[in-house]
Amino acid sequence: MSEVSCKKRDDYLEWPEYFMAVAFLSAQRSKDPNSQVGACIVNTENKIVGIGYNGMPNGCSDDLLPWRRTAEHKLDTKYPYGRTFCHRFCSVAWPG
Repeated sequence: MSEVSCKKRDDYLEWPEYFMAVAFLSAQRSKDPNSQVGACIVNTENKIVGIGYNGMPNGCSDDLLPWRRTAEHKLDTKYPYGRTFCHRFCSVAWPG
């Protein structure tokens, strides 16, 4: 029987790579056909305090509003309805 190594692994993810992987994974929840953005907010103790991705605000149906980036009328695009840069990160910082 071979002896199992008793030393710790040295090929584990560092904190920045770990948090980026969490953000990447959360971005996969986005239904936006053009951009998938994830966010992971961490405190000074390397604890995750929020995770989010770009999508509609809570309570808004993503089936009823447009997904287009450009259109003749701005209201026919996704931007007036909360899929903006700000919402991606506000939904993480202030969930619910």
